[in-house]
Amino acid sequence: MAQKKAGEVEAFLNRPDFAYSLVLFYGPDTGLVAERSAKLAKAFGVDPGDPFSAVVLSGDEIEKDIGRLYDEAKTLSLLGGRRLVRVRGAGAGKALADAAGELGGERLTDTLIIVEAGDLKKNAALRANAERGRHAMALPCYQDEGRALDQMIDEELTAAGLGMDRDARDALKARLGADRIASRGEVQKLCLYALGTPTVTEADVAAIVGDVSADALDEAIDAAVSGEVKRLPHLIDRLTTAGAPTFQLHQALLRYFQQLLALREGVERRGEPVARAVERRRPHFRRRPAMEAALSAWTLAALDARLQAIEADILMSRKDSGLALTITHRTLMDTAVEAARLRARGGA
Repeated sequence: MAQKKAGEVEAFLNRPDFAYSLVLFYGPDTGLVAERSAKLAKAFGVDPGDPFSAVVLSGDEIEKDIGRLYDEAKTLSLLGGRRLVRVRGAGAGKALADAAGELGGERLTDTLIIVEAGDLKKNAALRANAERGRHAMALPCYQDEGRALDQMIDEELTAAGLGMDRDARDALKARLGADRIASRGEVQKLCLYALGTPTVTEADVAAIVGDVSADALDEAIDAAVSGEVKRLPHLIDRLTTAGAPTFQLHQALLRYFQQLLALREGVERRGEPVARAVERRRPHFRRRPAMEAALSAWTLAALDARLQAIEADILMSRKDSGLALTITHRTLMDTAVEAARLRARGGA
């Protein structure tokens, strides 16, 4: 088996072992997945803009024509040297999972396949096959926390020749973390803003850095599921302006409704009190009122209908990325309107 724990991934990327011909990056932080994938691709030494040595494929494209992946993986570079194949937006498709198992079981001469996927459960076929492959490696990418976030901040400060006092760092970290690329972009913006001064201050952070933290994401999701229709547009705009990817908003909403569905089963079918069901879930105390309001309002039938609508919107946004922001905004607002209606009717 070839896999790393989340805390071991950076060490692997700093000294990559290219005996692994297929490397899978997966996790809920799509920005971190993309950044780490790019870091490994750079270390491999192939110019991503060279059409003779590098190719980028989409997960949807491969599911329709898996032969394309085999062809690209086993084609030698026309000019000699190494060849890079990147697969983006991989999902739960069977064709790609099977191919990962097969290609990850053999050593591909001078070829590296990098697969970027979302959050995969332990029993997901793609993840399981990558972990089992003799020449494959599975690398988890989870939300920036603690040391990893400090490291990213230090990298950007060093590159800009700036220092930062403790209060400024604490204020900055409170606004970062929901997505690696969005967070790095905010730090780079801060460094540009503070250029010419020796030290970044808390006032600089307040003046220029948007809020892309997990707390801001949770606040928007809570507002949607509990029916805070008037407050929600501001929360959505704050997240999207700060660079939070629409995919992350959709996935957070989907996961929340899946949790609500499991909790509501106990409320409707076993007569469990709402307060006890929420207590069993142990949410952060700031999120508890919204969860209790949502669990009281949403019936099993309503939850099932909303889950189907969310999944349909996610699929639509993936098919037409140009409308992703509009679709995500609509999904959240439709959810909030329906939640408000259900609360007004007492969950009927």
